[in-house]
Amino acid sequence: MKKIINILLIVSFIAGLSSTFFLNSLHEIFGTIFIFSAIVHNVLNRNFYRVIFRNRFLNSLTITILILGSIMLLISGVMLWINFDSNTNWRSIHLISSMVIFVGITVHLSIHARRYIHGKIFYVTSILAFVLAVAGIFGLPYLDRWFHRVEVDKNQLVIGEKVNFSNKTAVIYFSRVGNTDFPENVDAVSGASVMADKMEIIGNAQMIAMMVNNAVDGDIFEIQTVEKYPADYYETTQAAGREFSGDIVPILKDIDTNFDEYSTIILIYPLWWGTLPKAVENFLTVHDFSNKTIIPIVTHGGSGVGESLDVIRKSLPNSNIKQPLDIYSSDISTSRNVISDFLKSVR
Repeated sequence: MKKIINILLIVSFIAGLSSTFFLNSLHEIFGTIFIFSAIVHNVLNRNFYRVIFRNRFLNSLTITILILGSIMLLISGVMLWINFDSNTNWRSIHLISSMVIFVGITVHLSIHARRYIHGKIFYVTSILAFVLAVAGIFGLPYLDRWFHRVEVDKNQLVIGEKVNFSNKTAVIYFSRVGNTDFPENVDAVSGASVMADKMEIIGNAQMIAMMVNNAVDGDIFEIQTVEKYPADYYETTQAAGREFSGDIVPILKDIDTNFDEYSTIILIYPLWWGTLPKAVENFLTVHDFSNKTIIPIVTHGGSGVGESLDVIRKSLPNSNIKQPLDIYSSDISTSRNVISDFLKSVR
């Protein structure tokens, strides 16, 4: 009985990790099986808890972490399933809990492997387990960014708390969508800076801009280049790299607006090569934003604001530039409340 539960425990966890990138319904089924198996596993091994403090420290610590990770996995999974609306990013908690459990299971299996594996094979197995644990820590976020399709309800996400700005506000953004001709079957994943609302493709920065504009009730503008960027994400990064290395300035489409009437500019952009996209830098140089308040918001894949704020300050020496908000690409769909709180703090 114990062996069957142990196998079910491991298989359901691995299957749950895999299915989250393809079918949510399968992920929920495997997740439920995993939690059920974990409960049964602990009931069958309940005698261990009587001597937990007399056991090997690493083993006791690993089991404690596994239990806490499983509890957080269950709570966050339920919150996501019922679509509980709060300031808490339950999806990130769910992913972190999965990483903790993945590492915990790997270490736990390595500890108990010595009962069945001896000599050099044991040490080789332990090294492989360590490598696997490290791969899980770095690999799961990578898989989440590049294989988890981001499907959203735009009309539901953008609506939230209003933030009153006393001065007239312009929301200006630069996004891949609007500067790229995407095919209909483009992969809507956060790593490629796009998400999907049914058949509509929405850029990450574009979604943030819509959230911001809903909050401040300003006027929204898009920075567009004359020459489109490639639909392939890797080719876009190469094109951006050539702009930086060759100091190439993208030609922009005209925005038929007089920005003199705006006192506050909320600037939304993705981080490219750790800094401000050349198109955005060019936009700041061709418009006079002297004595205006600039509020930067940047979406990124893990590098925060990078060097983009330094470029903005250099481009706008006579502007009042606020401390920026950075939003991780996978967190955009749950960032509406975060955006409202940030805007209240800088208005």
